[in-house]
Amino acid sequence: MLTSASSVRRTRRLPNLGTMCNNPLNIRYSARNRWKGLHPTSPQVAGFCHFTAKVYGYRAALLLLRRYMLHYGLTTPRQMLSRWAPPAENDTDIYVACICGRIGLDPDRPVSFDGPELSLLVASMARQETGAEVNEAQIQEIRETFGL
Repeated sequence: MLTSASSVRRTRRLPNLGTMCNNPLNIRYSARNRWKGLHPTSPQVAGFCHFTAKVYGYRAALLLLRRYMLHYGLTTPRQMLSRWAPPAENDTDIYVACICGRIGLDPDRPVSFDGPELSLLVASMARQETGAEVNEAQIQEIRETFGL
């Protein structure tokens, strides 16, 4: 049986958990982390942070990456992404290749927390994690808003 194009139903793409929880980088919940902007009555859903607004999810991601850099000495995208998406849970090599390839960033070249590469990296990570369409300028604006 043939169907016409007009009779084919289009399915709407349902939002994923990270999108529904304003957590565009899928940050796992830990009671130790008292992130600004966590939802007051349901701070976590299925083990992931639930923020009141996306900006708080991006803020938390930036702070986590800063911690990786300052406390663990992880300065290259490969080092940071290997901790973010560990091999026990992900195909980390593909994850790194997708994120860095999308933005033309050398995965083994150190980035600084204050440099524009970090905003590019976060934007690409958000796209990889939840399909979020955010750009470097928007991440930079969030950084300026929170003094990061």
